Amino acid sequence: MDADEEFRLQVSAVANHKDSTYYRTAELDAHVIDASLTGLSATIELTIGENEICSAECLDEGLVSTIADFWTSTLITAANGGKGAVTTTLSVQALKPIYSGTKIHVICTASEPESRPMPYATARFVNAANHNDIFALATHTKFFKRA
Repeated sequence: MDADEEFRLQVSAVANHKDSTYYRTAELDAHVIDASLTGLSATIELTIGENEICSAECLDEGLVSTIADFWTSTLITAANGGKGAVTTTLSVQALKPIYSGTKIHVICTASEPESRPMPYATARFVNAANHNDIFALATHTKFFKRA
């Protein structure tokens, strides 16, 4: 098994270990389909239902923030050997309409743990069939006490 596949399994294990009763994502059928240890990234796949679309016909921003928080936190925790952190900023933006039944990829990337004073991550909510078709974006900054 290569390092990226081991990292994908580690991200999945961290996500499954969290107390997901507090996360809206627990109700969604979302799966880690790809991960890169060297790129500190993970791709999550899910299909959007009508309950995930707001009145403006975009992804519901509450859903976007919850998914971004959960999966970028999971990525940062996995990349830091299980060490969690707290959110300092979380910003989301819905960009365009989406239809019920659309399969999306949430592409999460994180900074190197030592490259910034605080871990920083992004989540791009894109069409699974065309990653240039972006439905929403999120940025997430975390803080943890360094040893």
